[in-house]
Amino acid sequence: MKKFTWSILLLVIFLGLFSCTDSNVSDEPQPEPEPDNTLLGQLNIPDQFDFNTTGEIKLEISDSDEGAYYYIYSYEDVISWQEIEYTDDEGNTVSEEVPIADHYNTIELGVVRVSGGKANVSLSVPTNVKKLLLKKYYNGAFASAFSNDITEERPLNLTFNGSNLKTKSKPKVSSKNAALASDILWCVNGSGQLFTVNPEDMTTVRKRDLAEGTWTVAMDFHNHQFYTIGRNKPYKLYRYDVDVENDYAVSEPTIINDNLGFGGPRLEYANDEGFLYFSNKDYIYKLNPADGSVLETFNIDNGLNNTGGGDIAKGKDGSWYMSTFGGLYALTFNEGSNEVNAVRKSADNLPFTPTSLCIDTKQTPDIWVADNFTPSSLYVMDTQTGGYDTRDPDNELGINDLTKTPLEYENVGDSDNDGCPDDIDEFPNDPEVCLKTVTPTKYGWGSLAFEDLWPYKGDYDFNDLVVNYRYTMMINLDNKAVRMEAKFWVKHVKGASFNNGFGIQFDNLLPGQIESVTGTDIRSNYIDVQANGLEANQEKAVVIAFDQSQNYRDETSEPDPDYNELTINIRFTEPLDLDEIGTSPFNPFLIVNGNRSKEIHLPNHSRTSLGEGDTSQSVTNLDTDGDYRSPKGLPWAIAIAHEFKYTKEKVEIIEGYNHFAKWAESGGELYPDWYKDNAGYRNTDKIE
Repeated sequence: MKKFTWSILLLVIFLGLFSCTDSNVSDEPQPEPEPDNTLLGQLNIPDQFDFNTTGEIKLEISDSDEGAYYYIYSYEDVISWQEIEYTDDEGNTVSEEVPIADHYNTIELGVVRVSGGKANVSLSVPTNVKKLLLKKYYNGAFASAFSNDITEERPLNLTFNGSNLKTKSKPKVSSKNAALASDILWCVNGSGQLFTVNPEDMTTVRKRDLAEGTWTVAMDFHNHQFYTIGRNKPYKLYRYDVDVENDYAVSEPTIINDNLGFGGPRLEYANDEGFLYFSNKDYIYKLNPADGSVLETFNIDNGLNNTGGGDIAKGKDGSWYMSTFGGLYALTFNEGSNEVNAVRKSADNLPFTPTSLCIDTKQTPDIWVADNFTPSSLYVMDTQTGGYDTRDPDNELGINDLTKTPLEYENVGDSDNDGCPDDIDEFPNDPEVCLKTVTPTKYGWGSLAFEDLWPYKGDYDFNDLVVNYRYTMMINLDNKAVRMEAKFWVKHVKGASFNNGFGIQFDNLLPGQIESVTGTDIRSNYIDVQANGLEANQEKAVVIAFDQSQNYRDETSEPDPDYNELTINIRFTEPLDLDEIGTSPFNPFLIVNGNRSKEIHLPNHSRTSLGEGDTSQSVTNLDTDGDYRSPKGLPWAIAIAHEFKYTKEKVEIIEGYNHFAKWAESGGELYPDWYKDNAGYRNTDKIE
């Protein structure tokens, strides 16, 4: 009996042990992922860091000026200083430290229109951007202001009240004959004297003296105000208002910047842009007139045979000119570049040294130049040949710079009758659309870089496939997107590798919201395309840009629209709010070697309906949960808000970019601009 009792007890204990064990769990231990001995694998990546260099900012603008337009720029205050020498208007050699800012410091993100007191827009903004620059255009004039400071946090909601950002009305239209000179010339000198000249009879009128002497003057003739820079340190930037209804009376000065930090001979206000342009020697600086901050630096090529003195001016047709002590030059700003080309227009050395430059507003414009003598003479020059005629004002004063006040304006037309004036309309012959937003920049590219061995460990050079992107949203007057243009430049395809595809899922859009897609390059039968150009059998809208990357193996230094540049046009069924569409680069993905179910996405991005995860348990599978992050938090794809210079084969990205590791381990807080070509940022010997 006792033996039987012990047998029952042992059986109960045995069954109890099994009842506490999960029947779904194997008796064998789960394999640990193989150790990652790469340099990148040694980093400590914060949980859920997604390696994004851009993110969404939802901007809401409030403004009581109905119909005002806002140009929106990202602004990055990254300035270095460089010492240069230049010759001032008195012929003295001056040494100064001047600021240098690259053309990524201000990037135009888009334009919106105030309707019903509001303008809302969703923007894809690099995480290194600290504020937005907003330029309001209303009643034919510009005014600008910065947003509040912004952090690296994305997505981010931002508001801006523009009701107090005022522009002034245009002066009355004159009935002068447009073939005649129709401007008043404004003249300044180093003694602080200010006077006007009537170019028809050369009569002069003295105005109040300036706060201090200056070599420069530039007129914002829409807002009836002009700017000067003091001739001596600390080089204050002044603004003066002009009362056009009171005989052009000049106000007391407003100090815009009490320590601009540089002075020199050349200044212009681009009235079609709302920016100041300052120049000395062979540099040009684009300035924010609200505070004098340097937005961009341009370098003039070797076309200047003399870089001393002179002035810079922009005509109403957008043409730029520069005078120096060596003569008259036409300037060409190269799109998307910091380089400016100079071509000499005056055939011979001029018998005078020009200190100033001004282009009048006649139908066939002339250039007005003053020399550096006292009293100064004025010269009327031809824009084509640099030929000139001499005119002498009726006073004994010197002229160190010139600007103008036009007395007539042409009515701006509306060629497509869409309610958007031609000087604002990005598409003046298309009544459907008026404005646009561009990501990442109007002329630049962002990049998508992939490792194609997912879910297994790659070599982290991120060069198996590199695709550059640029998205343009085409918007109507209601700030709704009618169409989208997606440009892709297949920058690099790894040789003797997989033949991969590339697509984009628009996570916020259903297939029924897309009317048509054109411009894709599909050559295989594993991609099933609907009649409207979208991929079939998808829950969300998916566009396959191309399906065979090996067709683009031969690299080019520039995109070739007949070879490796795709322009994909997407028309929406109905105009959509921008935040309905989402922000670029959306949800791009690589299709591995013709296997439609095997997709590689950016970290924490979802697969399409046709993609499948890989939950197989092995030491080599580094993404069993399908979030496109390894157990160490490393990605198989990255998106860069800048054209990416990829590293050489088998060279990890961390070896080519010195601050990538600090950026990743800080969760994006440190060196958010790690990809730039700033001093000390790159090891160029490791980058292609």
